[in-house]
Amino acid sequence: MYVKIIDRGECFSTTPEFIDGVYANKTEWEKHNFYPQNGMVGEIVKRTPSAYIVKIMNGIYVPMTRQGIEEIEYDDFVAGQCNNVCTGMDEKQKRINSQVDTINSMSGYNWQHLPDLREYFRSDIISNIEKLTCDYKRNIFLPDLEKSALMYSLDMCIEYQNKTGRKIHPMAIEDIVNQVCDVYQDFFSHQFPNSSRETCLQEAKEMMNNENVNNIIQRYYQEVNNRYNWY
Repeated sequence: MYVKIIDRGECFSTTPEFIDGVYANKTEWEKHNFYPQNGMVGEIVKRTPSAYIVKIMNGIYVPMTRQGIEEIEYDDFVAGQCNNVCTGMDEKQKRINSQVDTINSMSGYNWQHLPDLREYFRSDIISNIEKLTCDYKRNIFLPDLEKSALMYSLDMCIEYQNKTGRKIHPMAIEDIVNQVCDVYQDFFSHQFPNSSRETCLQEAKEMMNNENVNNIIQRYYQEVNNRYNWY
């Protein structure tokens, strides 16, 4: 389906939506000095509950409401591509974005990151460590801690996917892993070095692409529970 932007104010510039690893938001657009303008044309490549994701050109995707676009014929799409130029924001858009950024900064809101979930994670991680150490009667070593952090991070990533109803985006994976590892470093200090954080993050990103990741997580927790109950 080919469309033309008829109301640029109907775009969502701060979403975590991504297509083929490319984000559909203003942080990505800034790399190309791009911002949506009326008259631009594109192809709808994805539908979300709140928006149509319009591909304007390679590497540039724009989430639009239905009110902000109109369907056009292919010939009109081809003819209208001359309007797809990277000239950034006009003065009105700069003013509006600056005002929104100021309000968000004052409120502490950051659309690029998840809220602070460390306290929520903390109680879960304590329970997991109690089982992993069999109520602190069994010694654990760095590989045990790294695997525990990885599995809990993956578990929270799966929960995020289930609650949002869509594939988790890379920024959310990174946020979750970093917050989980913050708790581990708080608990274990020098026993959980920064290199362990990096390993956990890299493996989490890879494993979230594994269609069997949920089964892997469940098997891990089943093994921990079996050992705990046997001990």
